[in-house]
Amino acid sequence: MTISEKVAYIQGMFDGMGLGKSESGEAKVLAEMLDVLREIGDQLDTVDATLDEFGEEIDAISDDLADVEALVGEDDEDCCEDEDDCCCDDEEDFFEVDCPNCGESLVIDDEVLEAGVIDCPKCGQKFALDFGCEDDECGCGCDCGCDHDHE
Repeated sequence: MTISEKVAYIQGMFDGMGLGKSESGEAKVLAEMLDVLREIGDQLDTVDATLDEFGEEIDAISDDLADVEALVGEDDEDCCEDEDDCCCDDEEDFFEVDCPNCGESLVIDDEVLEAGVIDCPKCGQKFALDFGCEDDECGCGCDCGCDHDHE
């Protein structure tokens, strides 16, 4: 039995006892209490209906998400049958360099490496990455300052 049904039952008892026609103070208080209970029951019915709708929408979203996960392949356990050709292992490479100003060991990724300039988070100084040789007068024509042969 719902709250609204129970309130209707009490209302029926109230009317059946003739309390609705009574002018006593107790009957008036009971009548007001029944009105409040009726309003509470109506609001609870509305809340229950809304929760049912939300539950259905959540189920639909959950089903859609399962479909998306199946398409995207988010399940790492069954991602690839052949571990050597697995696309899930596309990890970014990281490199470690020391700041020439403070000596802090920094870990950088490909983007920072390609940019060639690092902003040290410890001392705040910028420095350029230099992968050339120390001998600047090698004459090989590659502008790197090395003395190796280029093919």
